[in-house]
Amino acid sequence: MTTPDANPGPASDPQPLHERWPQALGYPLQAAALSTVVALAVAHVGVRLIPGVVGWFFDLIVWAGFFKYAFEVLRWSANGRREAPEITLTVGDEVGRYAVLVLLLVEVALILIAMWWGAVLALIVGIALMAAMPAMVTILALEEGMARALNPLVWLLIASRVGLHYFVLVGFFCAALIVQSVLAAELLSAIPWPVGPLLTWLIVNYLMIATFHLIGSVIHEHRDELGYAGHLELQEPVPHTDAARAILDAARARAAGGDVRGAVALLHDELAAHADLLPAHDEYRHWLRQDGDKTELAAHGKKYIPVLLAHNQDRRAIDVARECQLLDPAFALDQAEDVTRLAHAAADAGQTQIALGLLSGFHKRFRNHADIGRNYLLAAKLWAERMNKEMQARAMLHQIKVAFPNDPVIPQVDAYLAFLDKIAATPARPAS
Repeated sequence: MTTPDANPGPASDPQPLHERWPQALGYPLQAAALSTVVALAVAHVGVRLIPGVVGWFFDLIVWAGFFKYAFEVLRWSANGRREAPEITLTVGDEVGRYAVLVLLLVEVALILIAMWWGAVLALIVGIALMAAMPAMVTILALEEGMARALNPLVWLLIASRVGLHYFVLVGFFCAALIVQSVLAAELLSAIPWPVGPLLTWLIVNYLMIATFHLIGSVIHEHRDELGYAGHLELQEPVPHTDAARAILDAARARAAGGDVRGAVALLHDELAAHADLLPAHDEYRHWLRQDGDKTELAAHGKKYIPVLLAHNQDRRAIDVARECQLLDPAFALDQAEDVTRLAHAAADAGQTQIALGLLSGFHKRFRNHADIGRNYLLAAKLWAERMNKEMQARAMLHQIKVAFPNDPVIPQVDAYLAFLDKIAATPARPAS
């Protein structure tokens, strides 16, 4: 079994995007990526031998396997790694299924639009969806959230934070799609089965891997704007001189022997005695994922986040909070100070849903706490500015004034209400 240490660590920051075209196009030529491209191309051709719906179903399974590897490529690239992964360490099976489902939904939507409203509208919608595809891929890779991946507001948010580089990604994605479509048509008409289809799938897989790598590189370059702290399993390897190294090696030895739960138990006991060993926490979460123990993952997050905050690892704490909220929508931290700090850090990093999730029910769990007014002012701002929920924001601001009339935050509440009033009173610009 290959352990995380078998994969190289992150490289230094890559060169600017406009200088990376040869490297991006050459990325799939690495042995790990090329072998995957070839294997999946052969699989695509092979399942086409199976007749009817069964063959189509198995082809979807091959697509899911391809996307699982492609998202691993994206995550490695987003973490600054230039080497292609040999295996998938961080991407769950559900991500590949989500990607296939997104493609099916897009195809069905375009077919229905063409049938009901004509080919012109279908073409326009298709172009819009192609422009949104890098954003969808980014959301699936970083958050593994299907609902957010289909949210147009989130697409626009990502595009605004990435800036001009987002349109470079759209251009690369569209160019790759056009090139593979043209070459596929030529090859299928000129070269008989199975060589023609095999070459076609090789080209499709090759260009898709290059595209996913480029998207990951852009995420790495704009990680601060996107609030991406890096994936925990892809952090720098623990040095052999580190105090946690011995326990990590022991846990990995158990897992390599097929005893994943033994590795989990070993790490659990070690963390009970040495809670400050951050690499051991990360390793513990890795094997909990492998064991499918979502309940313990969320429970551990409540203990791990305060440790990360104590070590000023706010970005990694946000990442853990994101995962815990996906596992358990009712996820909540036990200490009010941790909630306040992490929610404000998440808001500053652009992680609106994480911030709002942390703040939900704060006044009920921490009655009369000094941070209630401050935190709910933040929630109101997020609702108004990022969620387009001005009415809810106003209601919360007025509730703060009524419930906490002497809170030091009241002048800021009044100022923000005045700001919202000013915006509401501004007349709309007449259409030219």
